[in-house]
Amino acid sequence: GYTGVYERAIGSFEVKRRAGTKTSYSLGTFKTALEAAVVYADSLKRIGDAEFVLEREAEKEAKQAAKQAPKVVSHHNGRQLHLGDSATGYTGVYETPSGSFEVKRAAGAKMYSLGTFKTALEA
Repeated sequence: GYTGVYERAIGSFEVKRRAGTKTSYSLGTFKTALEAAVVYADSLKRIGDAEFVLEREAEKEAKQAAKQAPKVVSHHNGRQLHLGDSATGYTGVYETPSGSFEVKRAAGAKMYSLGTFKTALEA
């Protein structure tokens, strides 16, 4: 076999690269062992262990940030949207535990639900 290449139960091949003694990072999954071995070899040529770790951590953080940060737009279908500091990016729009988005509005001391929607943009 090839260094850093592991056959998966489903017949594909995963490339893993160890950085230091404790952590291994996946470089992807490929159809053939040869494709996977080439990716592993290229990763060795490109960068040393310290740079490799920093690059993988930066990629991981960027992916997490992209998942968490909703795409917020200020206008949609001719309407100006009210941007806010909530996690959704919109005033009065909140994500529910089920993953839908609820619009709430205060009137006096009471909060009223104006509906639940699939996306924050719809809400």
